[in-house]
Amino acid sequence: MRLPKFEYLEPKTLKEAAKALASDTKESVLLAGGTDLLVNMKHKVIQPKQVINLKTIPKLAYISNGKDGLRIGALTTLHDIASSQAIQEEVPILSQAAGEVGAYAHQVMGTLGGNLCQGNRCRFYNQSAFWRGVKSPCYKVGGKICHVVPARAGGGRKPKECHSTYCGDMAPVLIALDTQVRVVGPNGERVFPLSKLYTQEGKKPLSLRKGEILKEILFPPPSGKALYLKWRRRESIEFPIVSLAFHIEKDGNERIQKARIIFSGVGSGPVEALEAEKMLKNASLDDWMIEKVSNQAIKEISPMRTSIHSPAYKRKMAGILLKQALEKISS
Repeated sequence: MRLPKFEYLEPKTLKEAAKALASDTKESVLLAGGTDLLVNMKHKVIQPKQVINLKTIPKLAYISNGKDGLRIGALTTLHDIASSQAIQEEVPILSQAAGEVGAYAHQVMGTLGGNLCQGNRCRFYNQSAFWRGVKSPCYKVGGKICHVVPARAGGGRKPKECHSTYCGDMAPVLIALDTQVRVVGPNGERVFPLSKLYTQEGKKPLSLRKGEILKEILFPPPSGKALYLKWRRRESIEFPIVSLAFHIEKDGNERIQKARIIFSGVGSGPVEALEAEKMLKNASLDDWMIEKVSNQAIKEISPMRTSIHSPAYKRKMAGILLKQALEKISS
């Protein structure tokens, strides 16, 4: 398969890149590692008129652990994160998650920013143009139907939303760790929690404003314990069927003061089990509590049939992953 024709830009600064992106947001895309973008372009899932290469901009790939705390540049590769001694010491869960992404080649080429901003996936969308031509265009590509939920009770095939699924590895971990992101746009910079980057809308999964580009990820001081568990069919290459990032902080009496439970692969963005987190507040982890919290988390997720795996299977695996995490944390 060949790439479609496009205009190729190599900006020298983020400001220049943001200006180019803002000039034609719908027809422009950003190129970082390209492990997701180039495949979609070859499949004609995406056919941009302009590709803006961020790799020509200096000083966007770094891991800094200074007086301002840990900061990671958006163009830092997943391999560098997985192999960084500073990250292995400060936030080992992040090093582990980076090592879980795809295969070695994906980690060497793929970047943290690209992983966080990757597109949502769906079995009706992430296919070749030939395969998709059998059906009418879906809502995500400008059509009038979502093939996952093709009709609503009471009338017509007119759903106005896309149910594609977010399947990233890094975002659940970073959200569980309460990280923030710095973005740069035509109107300057802004910093906000990473969780606010995701809209939970399949057609437009990111909340970035016109021309904005992710610059770096900012970490709070490390605390508590964290785990990342991923369920997939093969040990490499695969996106998660379901994955879980789990982070807790305990007091001196070993009671939980704070918990974050973040799933990937079960919604149009990373999904947080808020009620299950509340159950863990001031709790001790015994078998009864572990079962109760896991059952609650299953009730809070609503996966769609966007892959070959059924929603029931995904809910079951989400509960199993959370049980495993709670048992490991309590041991």
